[in-house]
Amino acid sequence: MWSFGTTMTMAKDREPPPASSTPSTQEQSSPPSQPKPLQNTTPPPEPLPPILSQRSLKQLGLFFAGGAFLGLSILITRRAVARKLKATVPDFYQQSNRPVKKIQSDNSLIAVEALNLATLNVMGFGIMATGGLAWAFDISSVDDLRRKARRHIGTTRGYTDEESEREIEEWVASVLVRKDKKEQEANSPPKKDD
Repeated sequence: MWSFGTTMTMAKDREPPPASSTPSTQEQSSPPSQPKPLQNTTPPPEPLPPILSQRSLKQLGLFFAGGAFLGLSILITRRAVARKLKATVPDFYQQSNRPVKKIQSDNSLIAVEALNLATLNVMGFGIMATGGLAWAFDISSVDDLRRKARRHIGTTRGYTDEESEREIEEWVASVLVRKDKKEQEANSPPKKDD
């Protein structure tokens, strides 16, 4: 047994394990008994398609398209940032008694450009993440997603709770009766005492 970087060993480490953990010689000589068949209550998992199947390539295509879109949007963003940064740096031979030139754009246009670039980056990442998750969970269409969600949630497959349906029906009927009474009272002419 190793302890805190030392080579200290316990004396019991070299002893054979106790007899209770090893099978006895009688058990070894007897033929193995037939194992009891296990009852599987869960359905067998669906076989996974190979990585280079048409379905898998479709899912990976979405992932790589998102990655390419994300790469292009990052490239465009870096180019725009570098252009703005270069415009703020004064020329090497700039006279010190003159003001530094300013960026020739409106601040609101800079904000709109930044928002557009951020949107492109997020959309690229979203497409890439969607493709990666679709490949990881083997989802190729909306029907696949719906089927897997229903299997996971465990729908009741059309069974209704008759008692709750009856209670709701009685409640709606009582509300409608009260509404009819209020409408009749409002529509009836008021009685005058002469």
